[in-house]
Amino acid sequence: MPGRNRTSEMEKSVRVDELRPWSDLPIELLELIVSHLCVEDNVRLSCVCKKYRSLRVVNQSPWLLFSPSIGGRKGGIIKYFDPSQGKFYFEETELRNAFIQCSKDGWVLFCELATSLFLLNPFTKSRIDLPFDCSLPIWFFGSKFKFALSCAPTSPDSVVFAIGNYDIHRQGVFICVYHPGDAKWTNVKYQNTDGAIFCCGDGPVFCNGLFYCLSESSDNLVGVFDPQKHTWSILPVPSPNLSIDQQRAKHLVEFKGKLLLVSVSYPDKPFIFKLDLTNMKWVEMDSLNGVTVFVSSLSSLSVTDVPSVSRNSVYFSKQRYRGKSSYLYSLEDCLYHPAKQWHEARKIPKAAWIEPPKMSHLLFEEIL
Repeated sequence: MPGRNRTSEMEKSVRVDELRPWSDLPIELLELIVSHLCVEDNVRLSCVCKKYRSLRVVNQSPWLLFSPSIGGRKGGIIKYFDPSQGKFYFEETELRNAFIQCSKDGWVLFCELATSLFLLNPFTKSRIDLPFDCSLPIWFFGSKFKFALSCAPTSPDSVVFAIGNYDIHRQGVFICVYHPGDAKWTNVKYQNTDGAIFCCGDGPVFCNGLFYCLSESSDNLVGVFDPQKHTWSILPVPSPNLSIDQQRAKHLVEFKGKLLLVSVSYPDKPFIFKLDLTNMKWVEMDSLNGVTVFVSSLSSLSVTDVPSVSRNSVYFSKQRYRGKSSYLYSLEDCLYHPAKQWHEARKIPKAAWIEPPKMSHLLFEEIL
């Protein structure tokens, strides 16, 4: 049979030189595979790596994740808010006494019962427990420490960072570093002769391989920790021009390798600065150039080109005005605007902005 012989010869000529990862597939083939996945699998696939993250169905606005509350059949309820749609979502959880410390790349660092720390991806339900180390200070699990993540803990370069003062006289900072997979934390003390407090207010931010921390003093000192060299330093950067109100809430935000400082005091307009490391100074910005910034005391982030989200704006998370749980400020018209369908509440629990996989709303129940 001549046709069959030709087919056999072609099969023999095909050989596999080497095994290659799935991520090396052409983008067209990856998109074809994604098109045949159900929504749940599409969400899980987008959490695997950055390349797969770009294959998600639609652009997704950051969500506001609230600390778990007691309720439901499992004992706890986690609530989410999508500002682009003005909708709340919830899911039942076994977490009841867990508090958010920070978030990054869809992962959240929780502290539970003031005795344990763990990383959780609420969309894939993946969990990584962090070790308890006797060398950690007794106040490590309280409000005396602030935390930050460099990236998702599934990355080999991931770092969990914590900072606090190690004595009541504020003469030094206590820094704890953990790499997922290590047996224990690495703890280092550094002298801090200026007495600045770096453990209060907004949390640290990871930018270009370094953790940046803003002090609570009126000088707004900028502390920098290098997780590779384990060095701590204070940048010689003068305080930004905030002489009107030094008690403003201040949030550090990373955007494409740049460090932004958002200073808020409602009903006054927010001040936004960019850190100029070349000239060692804060430069005030009149425009975000189309970027949207989301700020909270637990996590802040920035995005571009998200449908149904106001560009060149700052979204907030805390209760601010007449019981409203949030609002946004537009740099286009220099006005505060109510966000879509924000619920009123007497007390708003602490919340963090989180980057959900696209189409995540199909995984949860909507609160009507």
